[in-house]
Amino acid sequence: MTTAPSNLDETGHRLTRKGRELEVRVLRIADDDDGGHALLFGDIADGCLVRIHSRCLYGDALRSDDCDCGPELDLAMDMIQQAGAGVLIYLEQEGRGAGLINKARGLRTSERNNIDTFESYRRLQLRPDSRSYTRAAEFLVAVGLSRVRLLTNNPDKVDALERVGLDVSVWPLHTMPRSERAREYLRAKRQRRGHDLPADHPVWLATDHPAPERKRDGPNRIGLLGIPATALPLLALGQVSAAAFSIASGLLVFWLCACQYDRSAARHVRQLRENRAMRRRSDASVEPASRRWRPDRPRTTTTVLATVEQPRRRVRVEASAPQPEDRALAHAGVDRRDG
Repeated sequence: MTTAPSNLDETGHRLTRKGRELEVRVLRIADDDDGGHALLFGDIADGCLVRIHSRCLYGDALRSDDCDCGPELDLAMDMIQQAGAGVLIYLEQEGRGAGLINKARGLRTSERNNIDTFESYRRLQLRPDSRSYTRAAEFLVAVGLSRVRLLTNNPDKVDALERVGLDVSVWPLHTMPRSERAREYLRAKRQRRGHDLPADHPVWLATDHPAPERKRDGPNRIGLLGIPATALPLLALGQVSAAAFSIASGLLVFWLCACQYDRSAARHVRQLRENRAMRRRSDASVEPASRRWRPDRPRTTTTVLATVEQPRRRVRVEASAPQPEDRALAHAGVDRRDG
């Protein structure tokens, strides 16, 4: 059953994320298979942003590059935080409802047989996706919402909300896959489960990942002080020419090291800019995030290149933008510069 929203005020507190504070209240959604918790940020009202997210330990907590779970959650929270209000429903549905152990078994089977996890689940006699979003939908109705902007690529979530009478506007979360394995997983979700995802997407290169903080590998300024220090004993012995030669050779070596480091840093920056430019060119042909799924009509996905007919619903795309994250924020009425 769904927990009644009677003790919201008891859990209200402030959450600091990315340097900004946001009021949040927490409620439990009780269900043995599809339960979890709901986080209500700010003052929610009809038309607020809603994200229904299934737990993924690897992606959410361990920041795995093999799936899009972590990036999707980050993007959804960025949008909710920028909007100032929204709902995050975090369901304990690890491994598409199969649990962490079965998820690990499925990943092992996938690696050994070079198949996607949907096929590996079938071979393990598991359902490809055993999740239900009914309890999450009922919770949204229980807190007084009748119209929501749902942050999702999954049509099953839309169906669950519409079945309880909610008016749903869909805002897909298109993020850049961080590895080739992640891109294959996105392709499998699009082909096998009908997720609203681009047909193809470039993979982030290694230079796009922020590196951990560490000391610079360039020339050490303290080492520069050691150059004249080596010449002091020679000057004390009256060997001026030898001391001058020692200083000159030390400065030459230091200058060569500095030049090599500057060239390496310049190559890194240039490669980073080229990678970003490549992603912008690719994203120019990717369908944008703002769309409306309407019941009882065939779904049409319209891009700047083609129109693809699919069963179930009709989706209209009006414009495109260069970056998936920026596109989603813009269609939510959010300016990234605000945060």
